[in-house]
Amino acid sequence: MDIDDWLNRIDLEAIADPTDKLSESEFFLGLASQEANRERFRWLISAFLNAAYSFFETSALSAFFRFTDEGGEPHADDDALEVLRTYVVVMQDKKRPSYVKTAGLHEVTKQLYEFRKKSAHHTALSIMATGSSLPADYHFGNMKGEGTAALEFCTNAMKLMRTVQLELDVC
Repeated sequence: MDIDDWLNRIDLEAIADPTDKLSESEFFLGLASQEANRERFRWLISAFLNAAYSFFETSALSAFFRFTDEGGEPHADDDALEVLRTYVVVMQDKKRPSYVKTAGLHEVTKQLYEFRKKSAHHTALSIMATGSSLPADYHFGNMKGEGTAALEFCTNAMKLMRTVQLELDVC
């Protein structure tokens, strides 16, 4: 296949914008902010947590492969990695360089990763109604008096992600 044929076959509109996971997170948080039904709220918050997690994962992967040299070898964007490493631990497997993982480092990302890990790998999110003003009174957890306000937490996580994206945009 020649390069012209290859380029003609690419559907550029099918390629998501680099900020897609940020937009996806905003989408699910926006829907959750209006959802009083506990089951649907749980699903939307779970989707938000997964999109937020993916935001950090894909940002880290992109940072490792942002540049290439004249021979086509990838080189990391050290400035972007420095930004990300303020908020998450970023690890690259030396034997499999395309395998990049992140872990929570900042107070918000630690909690985000913990909530997401529980909902993705252990069980469905536990969501308590702590009052009658729903969805604002939904909390993560199942022990009365010990939960975390779900929308407040997710809103703070969203603010942090926007800050990270702004910092990445200037790299």
